[in-house]
Amino acid sequence: MKKIFISLILVLCSYFSFSSHFMGGEITWKCLKTGPNIGQYIFEMKVYRDCSGITFSQTAQTVTHHNYPAVGQSTPILMNFISVVNISPTGSVASGNACFDCSAGDEGAVEEYIWRSDPMTLGGNPPAVGWHFTWGSSARSGQITNGMANDPWTLRAVMYSYNDPSVGILPAAPCYDSSPEFKELAKTIICLGYPFSYSHNASDEELDEITYSWAEPLGDSFSYDPNNPNATALT
Repeated sequence: MKKIFISLILVLCSYFSFSSHFMGGEITWKCLKTGPNIGQYIFEMKVYRDCSGITFSQTAQTVTHHNYPAVGQSTPILMNFISVVNISPTGSVASGNACFDCSAGDEGAVEEYIWRSDPMTLGGNPPAVGWHFTWGSSARSGQITNGMANDPWTLRAVMYSYNDPSVGILPAAPCYDSSPEFKELAKTIICLGYPFSYSHNASDEELDEITYSWAEPLGDSFSYDPNNPNATALT
């Protein structure tokens, strides 16, 4: 299965203040190759929260599966709440840099929320335009200074079918391929005026080739059209 997943992990500089809470996230899937649910998929969604904004709901969420079971149709995927982890940078009193306290709403403190589906079977084959998986919100920060403040946003992952030269298009069930995933935690603070280098350590379980490109940021998830994704792209 060819696959593309789009992740929004925005880097915050400690000199900016974010009054809302959504910072970005990612949608991935894993193909189960052993155990009682072999051949099924488990989807996972990570969302990053700015602790200076309001908290997320720790309840189940719904990812929309577009073009399934047929083009133009959609099916909800129930995502069970799994955990919330404070991934804020740590500090030391002796260094003069205090630790970030998410519970106190400190600027620069960040939490990672994780939701995960039950094992599931996806029948048939993704169409030429792919199966699109989306989730979004309207809670982008109002204090962002480089555009798109107060706008909605959408996380998206896309799964395409794979045409094997020897056997043709491979079916989605049983599964045989997982999506890439980031092995590195999101970086939440960088120092203004200093060079910065970051690798998110993208990894593919089947050792498929991974390429990178910038995509247009997407707006309202409720208006998302898998046949014309950029219709909701933000300026």
